Amino acid sequence: MGCVNSSKLNNEEDLEAPDNIVIKPRPWQHVDRISSDELREMRNIFWHNIPRFGGQPDIWRGLRRAAESDLPYAQAIIDENNLRLGNPDMTVIFDDTGFRYELPLYVLSEPSNMHGNAEVGPSGCPSMMDRIRRKTW
Repeated sequence: MGCVNSSKLNNEEDLEAPDNIVIKPRPWQHVDRISSDELREMRNIFWHNIPRFGGQPDIWRGLRRAAESDLPYAQAIIDENNLRLGNPDMTVIFDDTGFRYELPLYVLSEPSNMHGNAEVGPSGCPSMMDRIRRKTW
């Protein structure tokens, strides 16, 4: 589903993207074609589990608002919280204490290979979220 991390920064030279301006994430594809319902569930699971990643809860709440917003509002949230972009697409962000926050692409944008809300994939196999629920790969 993707990795996420929050850690103390050791080298402040690589701290931010040029100009600290948020840009739209690059196009990406999920390994399996997923539905909007599956994407929504993946996002909910990610945001539900953020307390395990460390960092400041207020920053995570702001990052969620930014991830779910248009670019100008996301930029305002980044600026208001004094956050520094490690990547301009918000996949890596640093707070003012140097903690690193990582957001997977699936919380920032939709994959280019999404399909309708069918519970069964195009091959007739169970959908990815069904496999996650049953832990059958």
